[in-house]
This record gives sequence, structure tokens and C-alpha cells, in this order.
Amino acid sequence: MTDRAERRFHQLVIAGALGLALMIAWALAAPWLVTLIVVVLAAGSISPGWSLTRRFHRYFVAPLDPESPTEDPTSFLRADGLLSVIAFAGAVFVIAGVPPLGWALVGLATLDLLLDGLADAAPIRRLLDRAVQRSRAGE
Repeated sequence: MTDRAERRFHQLVIAGALGLALMIAWALAAPWLVTLIVVVLAAGSISPGWSLTRRFHRYFVAPLDPESPTEDPTSFLRADGLLSVIAFAGAVFVIAGVPPLGWALVGLATLDLLLDGLADAAPIRRLLDRAVQRSRAGE
């Protein structure tokens, strides 16, 4: 079980950083910034303890509000892993010379993280949950 506020903080910081990369998309460093952000997102999807944003929340923000509800992190970690792959693919497309497709993928990951962080309404996480439920029902 993990802290809900920690998960939301993580998602919103990552979405903000990806949004910053989208705003400076004209810069040559923007796809490399996305790649750096993806490393943080992917590390957090492997283990919440590896995420820099979650650690920052745990040590600096959480002591200000110690009573936050907990939740099962499995579906969120799975979605973060897929979103890191999508955003990384976007960075690769931008570097390879296909910026419209690349920035669209980064924008999709950003939007999904924002929806999940603000309203618990991420379409990709919902689709992944349904796919996992169907595969478990088929076993």
C-alpha cells in the first residue's frame, strides 16, 4: 500500500516536467529532457522507492500532511511503465526527425498523467486494468 498523495504528487510533477518539455519543443534539448524525465518515471514504475519525486514527497512534503489515505499501487505502476515507454518513443521520434508524431506521444503521456493525478480518470490505466482483468478471467 502506498500513499495516495505521494502518487498524485509524483504524477503531477512528471506531467509538469513533460509539459515544460512540450513548451520548449523548439529547443534541441527538449527531447533529451523528455528522456531524462522518462528515466525518473520508469524507475518509479519499477519500484516506488526508486522514484526521485516520490522520495522528495516522502521526506519533504508528507510530514506536512501525515494523514493521507493509502491505495494499492499496482495499476498505477503498470500505467506509469507504459506511459514511460510512450513518452520515450515520442522522444525517439523527435530525435529521429518525426517531431509531430513524437510530440503527440509525449502530449498523450502528459495528458494521461494529468488526468490521473487530478481526477483519477486516466484512460490508459483503465484500459490496462480491463486487460489484466480479462486475462485473469481467462486463466
